[in-house]
Amino acid sequence: MTVDLRPQPAVPEPDGTAQRPTTRRIIRVGPSSWVIRPRMLTVGIAGAAITLLLFLLSVGVSDYPMGPLDVARVLLGGGTRIENVVVFDVSLPRALVSLLVGFGFGMAGALTQRIARNPLATPDILGITAGASAAAVAAIAFSTSWGAWLAGLGIPTAALLGGFVTAIAMYVLAWPGRRANAGIDPFRLVIIGVGVTWMLQALTSYMLTRAQIADAARAQTWLVGSVSQATWTDVWPSLIAVTVGMTMVIGLSRPIGVLGLGPDIARGLGVNTGRVTAVVLVAAVFITALCVSAAGPIAFVALLAPQIALRLTGSPQPTPLASGLIGAMLVLGGDLLCRTVLPGNLPVGIVTAAIGGPFLIYLMITMSRKATV
Repeated sequence: MTVDLRPQPAVPEPDGTAQRPTTRRIIRVGPSSWVIRPRMLTVGIAGAAITLLLFLLSVGVSDYPMGPLDVARVLLGGGTRIENVVVFDVSLPRALVSLLVGFGFGMAGALTQRIARNPLATPDILGITAGASAAAVAAIAFSTSWGAWLAGLGIPTAALLGGFVTAIAMYVLAWPGRRANAGIDPFRLVIIGVGVTWMLQALTSYMLTRAQIADAARAQTWLVGSVSQATWTDVWPSLIAVTVGMTMVIGLSRPIGVLGLGPDIARGLGVNTGRVTAVVLVAAVFITALCVSAAGPIAFVALLAPQIALRLTGSPQPTPLASGLIGAMLVLGGDLLCRTVLPGNLPVGIVTAAIGGPFLIYLMITMSRKATV
């Protein structure tokens, strides 16, 4: 095994700015080699440690409070009967859903930002979340009338169907036709996504006004984004989403990384841009829809996590796995705030929206300044 230490050349970002050269370590074992970036590795280890701590704290917050060490002892099989009931039947599903949904939203946001080469291109803005939400609301609020067939499919399947139908419509509308062989224009994709999002939100609001009061209240709480009612049934969709997403990201790490450099460079390096873009978009829709079905459309996590991860790791493009860790920390931390500091056990979506709104304004100002330079 050999270790090579060398400076990494600067890689231009989609907006034309160049990253400063960083240091990388190349580990070679026989014919195989791996590139290890010390800063990204450090951020990843620190993020995993903080996520684990927040997870243990989240499990410990209940009517029978326990510290992180007590929770770890119970999870490893050393708890009393009461502690096992509190942890495994009450607290653990909520913490797992927070962890998995946050990771999934962060990873999906990084994937869509990469293929569109735009920090605003997230599932929230591209209409994917709105499509999944509209289908899920129909299944929740009209389960005894015309939405019975969606309710029969189950909320995860209904959300998945709504997300895919929206993604297909958006992809068709954004496709430039014969005029451009480079694929979808990122700006066109975002503009169409914003329009689709508003139309679907209007449809969702209309359905809420026509639903029974009890069903509308349940759907409205879910639409804000909440993990307070999470059960083991909600864990499995988000677990499937994260597992499929991580498998796809690891298996297609090279073409996904090259695709972020732009379609011309990607094709020059032998990447089938159309095929990779379609696979990544399908994966992002799949992850987003299943996470939405588990906890609702928790706002701004898919926007915040990739941009925070990008700034912490110093990478030229959002990194899906690092973004997933940041997303998990945002949802776990936001849920802890709702349960311990904020009054009334507020939904976690309110906390992420309160953080994401100012960050979106900051991001728009930053992009505007770069565009005028």
